[in-house]
Amino acid sequence: MSEVIVFKGAVSFPITLDPSVWIFDDRKFDLGTYTGEEDNDTGNQKKYLEGTGAQWDKELREGTALPSERKSLIEERKALQGDYGIRLAPFIDNAAPHPEVTHVRIYRETGEPILLPLSEARRAILQFSKDGKPIRTDGPVYFFLPETLLAKEAPVTGITAFEFVAETGQ
Repeated sequence: MSEVIVFKGAVSFPITLDPSVWIFDDRKFDLGTYTGEEDNDTGNQKKYLEGTGAQWDKELREGTALPSERKSLIEERKALQGDYGIRLAPFIDNAAPHPEVTHVRIYRETGEPILLPLSEARRAILQFSKDGKPIRTDGPVYFFLPETLLAKEAPVTGITAFEFVAETGQ
């Protein structure tokens, strides 16, 4: 099993994702409470950036929080339990696919690659934590579209790479 996922093909910035560090990412969300209503990627991205900027400004004005003012141990442990996911769209944006890209080919350890339109890939959710632990079996992530996650359908597993292609025939 690969521990990382590679973005390759027709992108300006080939990147490598390490899902084991996403537990510390503020963009993660609990899949146990996922309802599909927060599918507004631009709104979520804007909210995330505004929150990050506000925290930065606060720390510049007031300094960082003392250890005694941080989250309680119970709150921190809660963050390390449960099933968590993160949206694929911000990572696609960071890789900056070329304008001619129309599809994403998902490579897996076993089985044929899956070809998906770029617009569908942008909607995807990557589950990176199962019962508070990184996904080791068939991991490092499980790939869901919002409707498959809500319907509790089987995810795409064993992902090793996302290749961005301009045509379906490539």
